Amino acid sequence: MAQIIDAIYKNGVLKPLEPLNIKENTKVRITIEPEKERRKKAEEILELARKSFEGLSEEQISLIESSRLDANSFFPDRTGLK
Repeated sequence: MAQIIDAIYKNGVLKPLEPLNIKENTKVRITIEPEKERRKKAEEILELARKSFEGLSEEQISLIESSRLDANSFFPDRTGLK
């Protein structure tokens, strides 16, 4: 099971900020993503989301919001998704 953890790099060692739920000697893959870069990506995604609603009326936004929760609006024949 994948886990996302926060850690601090100090004296050449990554130190998790919370206990890890893995057995000793388990081989893992680590992806380094500095917090500053992660926040920048999140801000860019939020800006794109905001822009996608520009020029729409409240009624149109409400319709989009309600339909996104209903998968049948996008996939009326779910048999082809299996």
